Amino acid sequence: MRKTRFDTRLIQILSAMAVLAIMVGVAAIAVNRYLVRSHKELIETSLPAMELASRIGAATEVVGTLAVAFEQADTSEDFDQITTALRAAVSNIEAGARELESISLGSSAKLPPSQAAVIAARMAKNGHEDVRLKVRIAHVELGIADAGAQLASLIEAETDLARLRITAGIVGIYTDIEANPRAALDTLADRHFFAFERITELARMIDAVRLELQRVPNTTSIEEIAHLHAELGGQLALITRRLTYLPTLSAREKAATLLQQHQDALADEGLIGLQRKRLAVQRAITADSDNLRTVISRLSERARHARDTVQAQGLERIAAAQTRSSQMTAALLALVAAAVIAGAILWLYARKQLVTRMGNLSRRIVAVAGGDYDAPMAISGHDEIGRMEKALNILRRRATDADRLRGNLEEAVIARTGDVVAEMKASDTARAEAEAANSSKTEFLARMSHEIRTPLNGIIGMLDLLEADERDPARKERALAALNSSRELLEITNDILNYAGAEDSANRSSPVHFLLRELVGQLGQQLQSLAAQKKLDVAIHLAEPAPMVLLGDVVKIRQIVGNLISNAVKYTKRGSVALSVDHAIDAQSGQPVISFSVTDTGVGMTQNAVTHAFDAYMRTDAAKRAGIEGMGLGLAISRKLTEALGGGLSVASEPGVGSQFTLTLPLAMGDPALARDEPARLPDIQYGQNVLVIDDHPVNLMVARGYLERLGCHVHVAATGTEGLKAGAEQKYDLVLIDLDLPDMRGEEVAAQLRLHQDAPLLVALTAYMIEDTVDNRAKIGVARILHKPVSARALAAVLAKVLGGNTSNAAAESSELDLVLQCLREDMSDLGAETTGLIVGEFLKDLTAAVNAVINTSGVVQQKAAHKLKGAAANFRLESFCTALALVEATADDDALKAMQQLADEAARTLATAASSAGLQTDAGSTK
Repeated sequence: MRKTRFDTRLIQILSAMAVLAIMVGVAAIAVNRYLVRSHKELIETSLPAMELASRIGAATEVVGTLAVAFEQADTSEDFDQITTALRAAVSNIEAGARELESISLGSSAKLPPSQAAVIAARMAKNGHEDVRLKVRIAHVELGIADAGAQLASLIEAETDLARLRITAGIVGIYTDIEANPRAALDTLADRHFFAFERITELARMIDAVRLELQRVPNTTSIEEIAHLHAELGGQLALITRRLTYLPTLSAREKAATLLQQHQDALADEGLIGLQRKRLAVQRAITADSDNLRTVISRLSERARHARDTVQAQGLERIAAAQTRSSQMTAALLALVAAAVIAGAILWLYARKQLVTRMGNLSRRIVAVAGGDYDAPMAISGHDEIGRMEKALNILRRRATDADRLRGNLEEAVIARTGDVVAEMKASDTARAEAEAANSSKTEFLARMSHEIRTPLNGIIGMLDLLEADERDPARKERALAALNSSRELLEITNDILNYAGAEDSANRSSPVHFLLRELVGQLGQQLQSLAAQKKLDVAIHLAEPAPMVLLGDVVKIRQIVGNLISNAVKYTKRGSVALSVDHAIDAQSGQPVISFSVTDTGVGMTQNAVTHAFDAYMRTDAAKRAGIEGMGLGLAISRKLTEALGGGLSVASEPGVGSQFTLTLPLAMGDPALARDEPARLPDIQYGQNVLVIDDHPVNLMVARGYLERLGCHVHVAATGTEGLKAGAEQKYDLVLIDLDLPDMRGEEVAAQLRLHQDAPLLVALTAYMIEDTVDNRAKIGVARILHKPVSARALAAVLAKVLGGNTSNAAAESSELDLVLQCLREDMSDLGAETTGLIVGEFLKDLTAAVNAVINTSGVVQQKAAHKLKGAAANFRLESFCTALALVEATADDDALKAMQQLADEAARTLATAASSAGLQTDAGSTK
């Protein structure tokens, strides 16, 4: 007998399970379709009824709102709009009610129409009539008011005439001496006084009638209208009789004519009659509105009754459908149970004949994969599983052969690993060379910084001395211009070296307060001097009203715009170059935005050249053909500087027409008190100190000697550290200036040896490197101050006056440190607010005495920690002298610094308190200063 194949068995089992699944699925689909159809029928019956009921309810609310609005409308347009909406709402309610009742009673049901539409039409007609009457009443009222005003004016004139006649009669009695005065007085009293009283009474009655007529349009009841009609009739009759007392006939006739308009108000088409008709129309509208609400309420009640009927019918259908659904569900569950039992039988058969054999095969495969090649697997049948068992035995044999070859492969891998290690060592060597090259670059930049600043120090110093000694105004102005240019060149050089060393253009801005008009004037002078050489026309425009003082990096702004001006003149052979400065206010920050536009009529650029205008070493073809010099670096540097300032630099150009470069910068409003108009001058003070200058550069020695001698000092110089130490040992000096980069030894070493002398002088470091004058750097080098080359006369004066002498009466010394502290406080007020800054200053002054005692009365590590803590607090306010002494205590426990600690603390407290007062800070919660 032939055995069944594995695939045949599997197909039979899967087919049987598929048949069971199909049977269950078909039954489930049939039950589901029945349930869906039942629910669909219920939804198709119930949902329209619910929707109609909701629509009727919403329309009913609209009708109520419109009825109220109808009663309050006062124009024909409002009545038309409300009437249209009211008719639409009533139509929707009637149509919905009929449709809902036809659903509940059957399609053959015929229901009588309601009177809602008729009522709405009648309300619309009455509404228009009300508007017409209102307009008519307003017109009549206006005419009566005009007649009343004329009548009042006429009566007032007649009153004046009657009063004049009385006055004339009295005058006649006194002037006619021969006449009988008693008879004249009787005539005057019987005729003129009586007439005057009647005219006065007439004026009051006319005012009363006018007020009564003004009440008519606001009357809201028929009874009140009737009362007004009777009252006005009597008053008008009395007024008619009183008209005979008017002095002149023409006045009586005109008054009678004007009074007739008031009497017309009592007619049917007069003011009172029109108001009576309007009240009747309004009552009709109110009655129709109530009737409409009643009709709509009845329609809504009919709709609710029909909806309830539909819902009851739907509930009956739902109950019947649930019964049938339960029966079909029970049958489906029975079918599913039978299918589960048949499936279990099939599963047991498949497990025994297929799954168990496949499990044994899989476990053996796992064993072979784990390296168990010992015994071959027994063949359990002749079907596909049996053939897989045979294939596994073949795989076992081949795996044994592969294991034998693996050993040979490991040897090859070890050999290759040696090669990889050698390559890694070569890579390490290359990386070390790259790091060495980077270190060389850093050292080169540091050396460049020193070498560039050293000659600049001599140039600036010599120009400063020449400018101070020059008496000729023209030469003095030229020397001052050269001095300012050299100082700007130094700042630009510092920026370039910083940028090249750090490779980061961010956070390099140095904002100062500057005068915009002065900057534009300097740029204009530069433009005029360059354009004059090529005979170009120059135009300079500063928009009005531009801010007077701004806060920004004026050096970089001058460098960028100056570069744009230079390029504009360079690339323009004929025509003109213009500089335009404009401003606007940023809507978000409220700060000014300044734009500098440089326009020329030069060679221009193509669109492709504009795209690459700010790339390094890129020049236009026209510029190259014209032989214009330059490497194309100016615009690239300008773009970098603009990005550092947070601004934008754009260009618009056309070949043969010219170019326009625009620099746009967000700046801040400046403080006029902080804008420096003129360079600082040496104070007119003779210090008379003994000073030693140690520097290997002869120009630097000449500059330092010139400054110090002008300050009244006795100056000695030394070119090397050895000469400086020898001079310090032979003579006592008050101040020693030490260059840190000496040819024979480091300046730090010279300072360390000079500090060992008894009564050691004050030591100040001179450097062309970018070393900040911080407390930590001073303590590290072992000096009291760090001055940067080119050294300034003001810096030397501050050292001599404040740090060296320590004399608090010296105004220059106080001003130097006080300015720093005041600037610090103003910056803190800008960032933190005046109140918070005042609290911080007050807390520091409050704790200062205890902190100083902790430094003076302790020793060792405790003293170092106390000095470090107090130094950090004082550094927040730039109290440099105090911080320097604390740094010496922290680093070396210097006895001289400890002795002067209390005095320096008192000076620091006075300086900080003075600066706080100048800044307007309250350092005490109860202070009013």
